[in-house]
Amino acid sequence: MAKVVQFPVSPPAKLGHRKVKKRRRPNLEDFGQLNLFSQSNDKTKIVNLPTSDSFFEEALMLDEKNSPEAEKYYLLAIENEESLEDAFCNLGILKSSQGDLTKAIDYLTNCLKRNPRHFEAHYNLGNVYSDLGNLELAKVHYELSTEIEPEYPNSFYNLGLVLISMKKYQDAIRSINKFVELAPSTEHQVANELIKTLNAIAR
Repeated sequence: MAKVVQFPVSPPAKLGHRKVKKRRRPNLEDFGQLNLFSQSNDKTKIVNLPTSDSFFEEALMLDEKNSPEAEKYYLLAIENEESLEDAFCNLGILKSSQGDLTKAIDYLTNCLKRNPRHFEAHYNLGNVYSDLGNLELAKVHYELSTEIEPEYPNSFYNLGLVLISMKKYQDAIRSINKFVELAPSTEHQVANELIKTLNAIAR
């Protein structure tokens, strides 16, 4: 008869979404334009012009306050082609938190169409597909997020949980060990208990 192993948390809770917290400003030199002010001399004077808040920045402020108005401002940012990929990403998170996972996937994949290496979009798609029970796609997006930002611990933890569900216990141990290596010690308790349980299963 097979031995039933109880996990310390049943089922272990995955770690939550990660929003884009600030507007990414493009580096003009990435687009073949010279930065005229990269080297200053006595004749160069740099003048900082005042700028008004953008739709995206307004959306971020409202989002931090959990205001329903945030969605409107993210949509305005998209309509005005401002911070497109980040606005799509954060809209995807909003829709996921509202339980509209189909729309969440639509927004997050729209983000990836514009930037296939957008870390937050891959990580959050991993969360959405995990919620839907599509373990293969969740695994792919978590793995991509670990490639893009290998120092972000939550990707490894959530990947570990997906691997547990897929009964890939050795891979799960490696992934959760990586979480422990990267995360603050205050977050290790559940992960260490999971590793202990997985080691017992994998013997």
